[in-house]
Amino acid sequence: MQLIIGCGECCCLNTYENRFEDCYVLLDGSELKIGNHSLERVWDISNGIPTVVSLKNKAANKEWFTTDETHDWLAAANRKYAFFHSSFISEDKVSLTVEAAPDDDFGVAKKHLRVQVSIGYKNCTVQWTHLIYPVSPIIRSFIRVTVKEDAVLSERAAAEELPADKKHFREISDGYQDSYPLEPKHCGWKSVRFVDVTDDFDNLVHTEHGLFHRRERRFVKGNLIFVQDHLSKEGLTLIKEGPTPLGYLRDADSDFFIKGVNVFTTGWGFDRNDLIKHKTLTTYGSTVMLWSGSEENALSVLNEYHNAIHIFNPEKDAFIMSNTWGDQSSDGRLSEAFLLAELEVAKQTGITFYQIDDGWQNGTTANSVLPGGAWGMGYYKHNPDFWKVNDRRFPNGLEPIIASAKEKGIKMGLWFSPDSINDFENWEKDSRVLIDLHHKYDIAAFKMDGIEFTSKAGEENLTRLLQTVLEGTDGKVFFNMDVTAGIRSGYYGQLQYGSLFLENRFTGKFGEWPNYFPHCTLRNIWMLSRYYPSCRLQAEFLNVHRNIELYQGDPLAPSACGMEYAFAITMFANPLAWMEQTGLDEASIAILGRMILRYREVQSDILAGHVLPIGDEPNGTVWTGFQSIRSVDTGYLLVIKEYNTDREQKYQLWNLRDKTLQLECILGSGRQEQIKVDHEGFAAFQLDGQFKYALYKYSLV
Repeated sequence: MQLIIGCGECCCLNTYENRFEDCYVLLDGSELKIGNHSLERVWDISNGIPTVVSLKNKAANKEWFTTDETHDWLAAANRKYAFFHSSFISEDKVSLTVEAAPDDDFGVAKKHLRVQVSIGYKNCTVQWTHLIYPVSPIIRSFIRVTVKEDAVLSERAAAEELPADKKHFREISDGYQDSYPLEPKHCGWKSVRFVDVTDDFDNLVHTEHGLFHRRERRFVKGNLIFVQDHLSKEGLTLIKEGPTPLGYLRDADSDFFIKGVNVFTTGWGFDRNDLIKHKTLTTYGSTVMLWSGSEENALSVLNEYHNAIHIFNPEKDAFIMSNTWGDQSSDGRLSEAFLLAELEVAKQTGITFYQIDDGWQNGTTANSVLPGGAWGMGYYKHNPDFWKVNDRRFPNGLEPIIASAKEKGIKMGLWFSPDSINDFENWEKDSRVLIDLHHKYDIAAFKMDGIEFTSKAGEENLTRLLQTVLEGTDGKVFFNMDVTAGIRSGYYGQLQYGSLFLENRFTGKFGEWPNYFPHCTLRNIWMLSRYYPSCRLQAEFLNVHRNIELYQGDPLAPSACGMEYAFAITMFANPLAWMEQTGLDEASIAILGRMILRYREVQSDILAGHVLPIGDEPNGTVWTGFQSIRSVDTGYLLVIKEYNTDREQKYQLWNLRDKTLQLECILGSGRQEQIKVDHEGFAAFQLDGQFKYALYKYSLV
């Protein structure tokens, strides 16, 4: 018997309906439908495991899924199952219930309809969750599995042994969490793979592309796949909401598998042994979104996705933070007197957030100038009072520093490292520490560092920590998630609760050489901004006059670029003053004070727009930049000229073909007041000199 339950009340057998604005879930007999005005997904639930039926773009009246049984399906699954795992999901369904309610993910997300389909099997219960947002052509899905106490789970299905000349016929055999049996015959695909662990890597975005082919089987690494029907020009984008390949857990070796014209979201992140140990675990997310036309439209819908899971908030998404760690003194200079002096300079430069890095706390880490510190795991074992304020460095507590910052209108942030031991078993204790720090000192931002996942359970416990802190502070804090090292969540994991601390770069030796070059920072933001909102990235600028001797004779050295240029290239992300403010000379303080005062007038407006890269890929010698689209007729342009002698360069702009633009120069050396954009979207810009820039506000004439 299948009993369908909604909102705690029994409904008619095999029927259920719930709505929020234009979002809906409808169960009618054997069909489950979830959608809104823009799209709809349909599954058949009459079998033990739901099977996929339809994915429709309502605006274009475009059906994406084939109704035919196809030989392109998997050998391990005899039907077009919506999800599959050989170890713990079978066709023997015991029960199915549906419920739905509006949700906003602790106030971070756009309000949406959250649909939970609970399916009971012999060995486990599957909670199949779907999130649908008003108007937006986006559906997100997750699978949460709870194993029963008396369950006997199967061993993972053995992969078929293939002869050496047939290795390319290998396919997934153990499971997947979403499936897309595509109907169009003439489609192309493009995958995007991201790289974190930025202490060791500096090429962060990689793409591949191809055509679907009936006999081809391909494992794809990357959080994004764009698919376009070349005949109709309709498109869809698939997202694997998980880590980069550097953060894969267990035996995951891909994010998607393509077989013929079918695409599968792969890599649950846990196996039968994890489930036996932890009892309940959730897969990485699987998202589908629909679009029509060009790459501009595809990227616009991707931006809509980011704005749905994380609503832009000027208080949390438009700031200028300062952190002393960039001058490589570690925690050696931290004291009340030092930080009070830092805040005096920060007031002059215009800093909005001052973050005290590692060293404010009583416990010692491995990064300290003091020996014998802990890192990542076992903080409370190392020192039960690890997260109390260091009374040797701050005998009066943090109160004098907090008071000084408040008087100057500067918000305060702290560094913190959640205890990774035993899959973050101390997450509740850590959350209480952060909540107490907020209530006592009004700390509004926490840099989360030293994270090391060893299983999916650890990732879920860290997410619980973040959610608990948000709930316990009424959403008044946010997190800077460090992605510089370790096995972490990457760019598309559960990171909607804050921004990314992207990279450690230094003018002093990091290893055997300095690793800060402004054009490299610019390149990483430029590459990422096509696929990731720049308002959730911190872009560092350093004291360019330090360690000049280590760059002797280098025309791309930070000192050759200058302080104004070093700051300017970070303006379409959140600038991070990765330095000791007290180490700046008077000229640099004056430059930053002038620039930041003007920049703050427009920062929120810039970052609230859809930021996209323009010009050439930065390498230190080209013309490059960014465009922020605020509406169909307004926005901002950051034209950047690197070490280049050309006086003029043509840029292809986004969504401005055959338009005339009125320009207002806000910062930089731009002199143009009006430009014409041709039918291909190109417009010419002029700048004299090298390492120059112009920040323009534009509007249509």
